[in-house]
Amino acid sequence: MEKMKNLLGAKTIVLSFVFASLFVFGSIGTLFGQVVPVKEICNGIDDNGDGQIDENVNCDHYLSYRVIKQIAPVNVALRDQFINSTDFQVVSIERLLNPMRKMHNGMTFNPKRPDLHYLAYGLKSTAPFTSRSVMIENQFEKRAISVTKPHFLLTPAGKKKIGLPLEDVLSHRPASAINKLLALAPAIPQNANHYLCYDVEPYSITTNILAKDQFQQRPFQAIRARYLCNPVEKTHDGKVHEIVDENNHFMCYEVIPHNKVNRKVITRDQFGVKSLDIMQTEEVCVPTVKTHITEHCVRPDANGTVIMLDPETTYHNTEGKVIITQATLGTIGVTADAMLHSGPDTVIRRDGSPSAGETHTFETEMLSLTLAGSGRVLNIPVSGDITTSPRTPGDAVQSFDTDMHRLQGQLPPGDPDFNLLRITAGSGFGMPSPGHTTLTRLSDGNWNVDSFFDITYRIDFVGAPGGHLAGMSGSTTGTIRMKGPCLTQ
Repeated sequence: MEKMKNLLGAKTIVLSFVFASLFVFGSIGTLFGQVVPVKEICNGIDDNGDGQIDENVNCDHYLSYRVIKQIAPVNVALRDQFINSTDFQVVSIERLLNPMRKMHNGMTFNPKRPDLHYLAYGLKSTAPFTSRSVMIENQFEKRAISVTKPHFLLTPAGKKKIGLPLEDVLSHRPASAINKLLALAPAIPQNANHYLCYDVEPYSITTNILAKDQFQQRPFQAIRARYLCNPVEKTHDGKVHEIVDENNHFMCYEVIPHNKVNRKVITRDQFGVKSLDIMQTEEVCVPTVKTHITEHCVRPDANGTVIMLDPETTYHNTEGKVIITQATLGTIGVTADAMLHSGPDTVIRRDGSPSAGETHTFETEMLSLTLAGSGRVLNIPVSGDITTSPRTPGDAVQSFDTDMHRLQGQLPPGDPDFNLLRITAGSGFGMPSPGHTTLTRLSDGNWNVDSFFDITYRIDFVGAPGGHLAGMSGSTTGTIRMKGPCLTQ
């Protein structure tokens, strides 16, 4: 409750706390004050705990086979979550993707659409592409990867096994016979995504699977990441083929052995009917969940993790406001930006360890409040501590709870506007201020840091005689979310 000594002179001061960090105070997986349910992925597990396994997710897996077939160039425009509509030329057929039955870690995954195959077309384009990092999660792994350039267009295709090259057969037949033969060609699967597959910066994995499709049944070992496939909107000959499900992605991994199959098939997709020579096994493509990474905060590696708080760290707030006094009729709102940062006399002590949990104690940090309008800066020395739950150094993704345990500071005497301006926050003062941090290893070895705190605070103030707040005092509590970019990067 506010205690107002003089309502007539009352002014509202809103301190927009900018607690900005070498963390990213993002809200991945969380809305303000609410936890977002965990995403389901195709892994045979009830990820979100609602009693249903792999609900509403794509669980079809594919074996890819090498195909070498040049075609007359075809112009298409492609648009996905990485690129706006961009012109490409389709110049060759390089892969056939067969739906397969996959066994992995004691679980069996059967294709829901055994008729849905894909042809992978090689692409050419003069348009530049900027590499980016994304988070992927599937049955094999969860990690950040670096996407480097477009490589394949996947088109939905029907497939039948044949014994003769179709083009040779058609070239010696009259038109009426050709139409009859084409009627025997497989139908094009409907209501299916196209995909744009991107090269990724390669990295090794070791995962064993047992695969069965129309060509073979045998064990394989996935050894290397090769492609990330995004759902894509394709425009060809003025017709737009829209994305059916924007959440379905594939991650393709090179497998060994590259065993020879030497099969002939007939395929049909939106580019026509083709006969293809299938040469050897190349990759396994698994359903994948993709999350964009906004690299606002990148920190260097520190023995397989990061240092959460050091003299280079800065904090800021972009959501919610700290209210010193509630506005009343006729009052004037006064706002201020604030930044918590280290000063010349700052001392930070680390206790514990990442694997057991840490406490970061800080003294003589500086909370600099920049008042709106006047631009006047109030420098408030603060002290406190932040705690972290255990994490496992070396893991590619480290996700753990944090807590703003204590934060307290008071403006030094002599200010012309405040006889007292005190800021108190944190669970140690009975004001819960939980947070969460996710560290993601990037392809260059550094870490992306994504974090937030929901800070519960109390503001106490007394106006100074002769100042704008003369005769006023108050005490207000509230909760705001702290997040922000890394200002030092």
